[in-house]
Amino acid sequence: DLPRPLGGLVMCLQRCYFGTRGVAKRIHRRVYGDSFPWDDFVRTITLSSTLFVMIGGYWLLRSLKDPVLTALCGVSAIPKAKMLSVFVVLGVVAIYNHLLDEESGFRKEQLFYVFGTFYGFLFASIAYFLNHPTIGLANQVEDPSRILGWVSYCGIESFGSVMVSLFWSFANSNFNLKQAKRSYGMMVATAQLGSILGPTFVNKFGHTLGIPTCYMVGAGCMLTLQGTMWIYIKMFGAGDSASGEKVKAVKKDDEKKPKNKAGILEGIHLFMKHNYVKGIFAISCLFMVEVTIVDYTMKVLAREHFSDEFPCLPYNQETGEPMACWDVATNAPVGLSTEAIKAFTTFMGLFGQATNTLSFFLSLFGTSAVIRYLGLRTTLLLFPSICLIVIVTVRMYPTLNVVFAAMMILKANSYALNNPTKEMLYQPTSSNVKYKAKSWIDIFGARGSKALGSVVTNAFSTSAVELVDKGSLVGMCVASFLIWNARFMGKKFEEYTESGYIVGESKDVDEGDGYGEIDEDGDEEGSSKNVEMASQQNEVGDTSCAFYDDDEIGAEEEGQSESEAGDNDNNGLVEGDKNDKAVVELV
Repeated sequence: DLPRPLGGLVMCLQRCYFGTRGVAKRIHRRVYGDSFPWDDFVRTITLSSTLFVMIGGYWLLRSLKDPVLTALCGVSAIPKAKMLSVFVVLGVVAIYNHLLDEESGFRKEQLFYVFGTFYGFLFASIAYFLNHPTIGLANQVEDPSRILGWVSYCGIESFGSVMVSLFWSFANSNFNLKQAKRSYGMMVATAQLGSILGPTFVNKFGHTLGIPTCYMVGAGCMLTLQGTMWIYIKMFGAGDSASGEKVKAVKKDDEKKPKNKAGILEGIHLFMKHNYVKGIFAISCLFMVEVTIVDYTMKVLAREHFSDEFPCLPYNQETGEPMACWDVATNAPVGLSTEAIKAFTTFMGLFGQATNTLSFFLSLFGTSAVIRYLGLRTTLLLFPSICLIVIVTVRMYPTLNVVFAAMMILKANSYALNNPTKEMLYQPTSSNVKYKAKSWIDIFGARGSKALGSVVTNAFSTSAVELVDKGSLVGMCVASFLIWNARFMGKKFEEYTESGYIVGESKDVDEGDGYGEIDEDGDEEGSSKNVEMASQQNEVGDTSCAFYDDDEIGAEEEGQSESEAGDNDNNGLVEGDKNDKAVVELV
């Protein structure tokens, strides 16, 4: 019914769409076979597009973060800025947790729009002021009182924490364990592709377009990620597939019970109550102490290198004009030359490119394969072991090239190995742990770990030799503890997934001698208390741990259809006979 030219165009677009879709499905079938269903593949790619834009924008801005702060406030401001960011994100996480409460009126996916708009406006404003002749980069005098440098640094740091934490919380609520094992590697690989393009843009166009324009591109990414999330919600919705069936089964009972007001400190309460959550915190954050020490060592060595290669002189040797970085009163340099700042920016862009390229290939070809063949329990041990080896190497060979390679290995493996595995650890946890406790861990815990690392770097910042000597000792101690913690968490993860226990679930039994607290205290004491708890629940009858004869209860009475009873993978939970077997073994 459409006019001939328009109808022909529509038909052409339809043929292109279905042709491309057919080719993509054939490639997908050849690469993945039946192990990765096409619908799950499309769903993963669609959600990954949000992470692609988010991480791409973040790494673009991250490549500018340290050069801008160094140019405005001096390199010595970096450790202080890391410590300041802890207090900045404390306010951000309070707002974030308040918006997570049902009383706020916001759904989880709407927070992408709220924070995306805020950070888009913030980075656009920073881009504008960086062009100012006295406030911005045109003024080459390094002064710690220049507020724009601190706002830029803390804004980028808080964005990386809040938005990435929000994304993975959303993903953990929409993918069960089986889906996560085959999807998270691709998500990380897609994100790393964005993280390669971000620093590449800075490296290629930073000199020609200028830093303020690059900032404006980063602000544009904040608006784009809102569009990609809107597309995902329209196509697949925002349901909690990881535990949706279980939520429906207990919904009526929960409505009858009085609800406690959550509050912004509920995440901290869950963290203090459950050792499993503390273990996730250690895996998620403590390695950042080592990364912060090695990262600052690399930047100190890089600043010394580029300040020697492009020294600040009283007059420009080519134009004969006075250089803004030279103080006439003291007859000494007070900052980096323009060429040194550009070289430092290019160096950081190259670092981002190299790191994320390595991480991309590790994520695409290594993450899912390693988890599949070694299992999550063994994979958890790989990253802290790599950290220990890297720290020892830096201590033995403290040169710029070695430290550069060390940071590449640490960063790439943290993205390719540590991030997907620690996200999978949230599978046997409640929604409040996935969102509220995770927000405190990823935002405040991560900032706190970086601040702890900055305390070490700030204490020994006067000497690169002393920084390597003392800082490496701290790093080796942290890595050794993380190896022990990884063994503990691998064991607990297997116990909880096999039994179907959910950490942080709101049940009356959790208020007393809860299962989570029992299991984490010790095998002997835990077993006796578990038997007592199972017996008490058996008397109540209406619990998942009660004893029934085989002919007393069926799948329909458990809140399942017959098809659901035969397919436990749909919700990632262990139910039915496995629960009965676990209780019988306890008794």
